[in-house]
Amino acid sequence: MNRLAHAGGAALATTAIALCSLAPAAAVADPIRVMQCFVIPPAALSHKSKGTQIDYVNKSRKTAVSVTFAVGYRNSLHNFLRRVTDVGEFAPAAEIRHAFPLYSDVTYAGKATHGCAAIAVHFKDGTVWHAAL
Repeated sequence: MNRLAHAGGAALATTAIALCSLAPAAAVADPIRVMQCFVIPPAALSHKSKGTQIDYVNKSRKTAVSVTFAVGYRNSLHNFLRRVTDVGEFAPAAEIRHAFPLYSDVTYAGKATHGCAAIAVHFKDGTVWHAAL
């Protein structure tokens, strides 16, 4: 039993060391800078928003092929947190301005979002960045 406990402790220590060595990779800076992010006001005679506008810059030195954002929004009834993915080829330093149908199904409660950040970026070279949680 003592040997089993020692083997389990060694395995746990090895796992801890492996996780620590991964920590710097998770701490890589966000390659996307969100310039502005807002819910688009509804069309005349409508109460539903027209979607969400996200303007951002690829700060990395690599071409991104997809960027996933998490966007929070609150109206009088609910707090929402949804994801949207922008797909294309986004060159380094490129400014991207895209509208998405995100939140076009909810009652409009103003332009302000509550959090809007990139959570995953896939690059043309096959590498992937994920936001540290």
